[in-house]
Amino acid sequence: MLYGKAVSRAVRGFMLVDTALHTLMTNEIFGHDVLEEHENEINHSSSIEHPLLTEACEIYEHLQEEKISLQDALESQTLQAIQELLQKKRNELKQSRTSKLWLSFLDMVAILKRFLIAERTGDWLLHLSTLKEMLPYLAASGHNLYTKSAYFYLSQMQNLESDHPDIHAHFMNGKHVVRRSDRFWAGLSTDLVIEQVLMRSVKSTGGLTRGRGMGEVQRTLWLLSIPTLAEYNHAMQQLTGTGYKTSDQHIENSKSRMERDNKDSNLLTEFLTERNPFTKEGRKIPKGQSNS
Repeated sequence: MLYGKAVSRAVRGFMLVDTALHTLMTNEIFGHDVLEEHENEINHSSSIEHPLLTEACEIYEHLQEEKISLQDALESQTLQAIQELLQKKRNELKQSRTSKLWLSFLDMVAILKRFLIAERTGDWLLHLSTLKEMLPYLAASGHNLYTKSAYFYLSQMQNLESDHPDIHAHFMNGKHVVRRSDRFWAGLSTDLVIEQVLMRSVKSTGGLTRGRGMGEVQRTLWLLSIPTLAEYNHAMQQLTGTGYKTSDQHIENSKSRMERDNKDSNLLTEFLTERNPFTKEGRKIPKGQSNS
């Protein structure tokens, strides 16, 4: 996970830790025990007493029922008040070096979330702003090539509107990403599509690396035959009555995935509650034991 070999697992793990850490901060702000609330959820009861949390739950329910728009929910005074309390708590926690380290982790996960939103929804301006936010972290972590490439890329894109207005207009319409379906949350980065489609077909059975050779004639013949092969594939699917279809529901919104995420999130919260990184008192490591 840490070496980029299992990106989806790493992202899910970061999201779960982010949720657990925000849960700890919420507990300290509102004096609300989320673990106790989880037990009440199992028993189909609720113990939420703070008015802001109650109002936030109502806003969430209205949003799920499409009684209010997403913009109205984001601009509600309730969420703004909660955000102010969280920011005030973060400022207090920054006095501790350990807490400051974990808050930096939360900031990086927040950048990751915004970048995923930009790629999935085709938001060009958010794409550029999140890349700009990544630059200090890339430089500090020693990823010099990433830093150099991202900086050069951003420098070029700043002048895109004046140098190539037609391309800029397409990018503003969300066409800087590739879509293989018409779903809203289905944008894919171009390099990811190249790996998933082109490189997979090159290296799979019938590809250029499987005995065909890499000469100019072989490459040209293989590339020109791809559209025809796609038509044959579609015709065979219709003939045999089989095909590949996708659902409008994202896999992470399925009931089983949500239950699994909720279970893992609660386990992480229980673990971090006993080892709260936001406590003012430092934790002493017994002699002969490692900090694991």
